[in-house]
Amino acid sequence: MSTLEQDLAHLNFEYLMLARECARSNPLEAAWRFGVDPEQIGEIAGYSLERIRELSDIARAVVTLIPLNTSQNVSLASHTALLTPVKKHKMEG
Repeated sequence: MSTLEQDLAHLNFEYLMLARECARSNPLEAAWRFGVDPEQIGEIAGYSLERIRELSDIARAVVTLIPLNTSQNVSLASHTALLTPVKKHKMEG
């Protein structure tokens, strides 16, 4: 297995583990965060560790970074800014 394939397998494994844990704890949030249909979230929540390992080794990324599904009226930069966490500042006083 090449380094690229190993890196993709590792990335896929971490991503699928995160998706599974999120699907188990909050299915609706998981559907939104991972861009997956609610029906698929139930399937992901039930993945065994062996199934995740099997899916991780497909030699293709299971993660889609770009393009984000954005409205025609919203630029990609604006959409990204909306998804970026806001740091909380302490008020002095």
